[in-house]
Amino acid sequence: MSDKTEWLGYFVGWETRSSDFGIGADGESLLHPKKSGKRAGHKEIKVHYIIEEEMNGKWVRRQFLKEGGLTSEAEKGLDPEKPVVLVTTVTGETKVEWTHIVSRGKINVMPKLLEKKTENKIRVGMEFVLPRLYRFNEEPTDRELKKKVGGDHIKGVRLKDGKKVRVKFDDVEDDITAGEFLQDGASAIEVKSAGMMGVSFVIENGRDKAGRIDVKTKGPLYNSFRMTWMANEEKLGTKDCFVTFEVE
Repeated sequence: MSDKTEWLGYFVGWETRSSDFGIGADGESLLHPKKSGKRAGHKEIKVHYIIEEEMNGKWVRRQFLKEGGLTSEAEKGLDPEKPVVLVTTVTGETKVEWTHIVSRGKINVMPKLLEKKTENKIRVGMEFVLPRLYRFNEEPTDRELKKKVGGDHIKGVRLKDGKKVRVKFDDVEDDITAGEFLQDGASAIEVKSAGMMGVSFVIENGRDKAGRIDVKTKGPLYNSFRMTWMANEEKLGTKDCFVTFEVE
């Protein structure tokens, strides 16, 4: 892969000015934000490839097969010039191809359903899990919270009408998943936090509403949260169906 110790354990990776993105041989992928060309410890964003199957009225996330769950004909290495194609196979024998293209710091991932043996519905997407941004020994006061996270925010473009919305991390009464914000999904999201060295993490939908981005929270935003991009089932596999993410 590379003689650099920070790339040990990765199958393939890309170095950019603002981030490093690497895919492990087990499919575990990490995006490392950088500042002044250096990674910060324990600030990486986990990136998961999602394949879900509708079972008994509920969406169930399927797991990679232990043998042959992740394959690729791409050569191992750093900063490959050609697109990198992964093929994942999950329980139930659903097989999905993921094409990765990195350009000017942006990572573009285009999924395509290759094989489906179940009669159930399948949906495909990606999940982005932020690191633990802050730690408080006890619930902070309004003043303490404003001092610590007052400059942090999440911004989004609502999918249904294109309206831009914004929630600050210290506005704990505002729920980013509420109807007035992003309950019905987003076409783009930006997260800016001093807990990630003050950089911004951006996720953008492909063209023509080819997917939907949702925010999943457990508690206040200043702790941590995750975001999912799910491909539009009718557009999956088309040239317009992709997700783009980057650190700015």
